[in-house]
Amino acid sequence: MKKLGLLLMVAIAFVLVACGNDEDKSSSSKKGETKETVEVKNDFKLRGKADDGSEDKAYSDTVKVPKNPQKAVVFDYGALKTMEEMDLKDKVVALPKGEGNAQLPDFLGDFKSDKYQNTGSLKEINFDVVAKAKPDVIYLSARTANQKNIDELKKAAPNTPIVYMGAKNDKFVESMKDDTMKLGKIYDKENKAKELNKELDEKIAEVKAKTKNLNLKAMYLLVNEGELSTFGAGDRFGNLVFDTLGFKPADNNIKKSSHGQNVTNEYVSDKNPDIIFAMDRGKAIGEKSTAKQVLGNDVIKNVKAIKNDKVLELDPKLWYFASGSTTTTIEQIEEIEEGLNLDK
Repeated sequence: MKKLGLLLMVAIAFVLVACGNDEDKSSSSKKGETKETVEVKNDFKLRGKADDGSEDKAYSDTVKVPKNPQKAVVFDYGALKTMEEMDLKDKVVALPKGEGNAQLPDFLGDFKSDKYQNTGSLKEINFDVVAKAKPDVIYLSARTANQKNIDELKKAAPNTPIVYMGAKNDKFVESMKDDTMKLGKIYDKENKAKELNKELDEKIAEVKAKTKNLNLKAMYLLVNEGELSTFGAGDRFGNLVFDTLGFKPADNNIKKSSHGQNVTNEYVSDKNPDIIFAMDRGKAIGEKSTAKQVLGNDVIKNVKAIKNDKVLELDPKLWYFASGSTTTTIEQIEEIEEGLNLDK
């Protein structure tokens, strides 16, 4: 009996050791597992101080983003809207809202909730909030894309991949569609991304068919505290209006600048556009709105666009803060369609 008991104890010991080895193997296997990632190539311009872009610098790198990241800090409103359309609001932990949510456009109203941390304004980042959020991924916007911000973000969230979101002037539609597909791949929403890109293509084609034979010349005016500037083809706001949608510019010789070419009331009167797209920067940034006052000036009262009620006052937060994504561009196009009654 003693021998039998001894043999039983030895057998049990072997079983326990075997189980322990299996657990160790399982544990080491889990530790050795590598989370699936999506490789994303960043290729954009770091913003310089010069308005004409002469101080901008090329930036390029490749980052590996964890598949389906649970916590995203999103600095780009266009990307934020796309994520909302993809049912990914729960993946966002922080974004720039401005003081009292003042910078958020109405169509992003759900993000005013306190469940989303506020990283400050679109230009001034609260890096402490970013660090506290411990993000799995950071989506950078054109407004935040400078070397100082990137360096500080890497300090606040070490080893967190930074992915640039923003349309390029030389590849306007293509680049924003690429951004949508990036989000689709990262979050396993590729079919939804394709749907959104298809909707954009259809919207563009629809409006281009209407502007093709539209014998009217247009001008894009930015109003800023009583001052006027205009944008032409191949430039910031003009890219969508002229290059993409096919409106004919009232002036083909506008100097390119991120802030537009400064113009006077006399200039507007001389060019005499049939259509004016007006965007009030003051209203966008929470300062004094002056568009109605400026466009009511006696010098331009006989301009065709004003006489024929063809002045479209654009949603300033949509155009100034949120342009450059598939979803927000669709909203911009719909605003133009409805505002100009292009179906008539």
